[in-house]
Amino acid sequence: MNEMMKLLPEAAWNHVVNGAVFLDITDDEGFSVLAYDQVNSIELTLLELLDKLPEMDKTLMYVAGGYDEATGFKAANLLAVNGFEKVGYIADGIRGWFQEGLPVRYHVSGSCGMGNEDHCNDDGSDGCGSCSCGCGE
Repeated sequence: MNEMMKLLPEAAWNHVVNGAVFLDITDDEGFSVLAYDQVNSIELTLLELLDKLPEMDKTLMYVAGGYDEATGFKAANLLAVNGFEKVGYIADGIRGWFQEGLPVRYHVSGSCGMGNEDHCNDDGSDGCGSCSCGCGE
């Protein structure tokens, strides 16, 4: 098996801005409340990742992140056991990413909110059931 790197959020960010492919792993239904932002990412479930493996380039660097560290680890492990050599996962998942001050966006009732007031309606809602930005409070 190839070695996986446990990456602190800042190191993961550096890999991604320098060309690593970022895999944002969601839950089994394809949903996440909080998503990594300002990085080009591929948002998918672990099962979808398994399906994509044959078409992925094994020479590229991949960084996997999910809600928690275990989710990113599972994705990175899946890549490593399938012959991908440059694989990392984010220590502490999106919580660690957020705590380091790296950009996130909020999904409200399924990928609506962006964590700012620009998407909110006059009544403080964002058209998705609630507003993550706090406007209208």
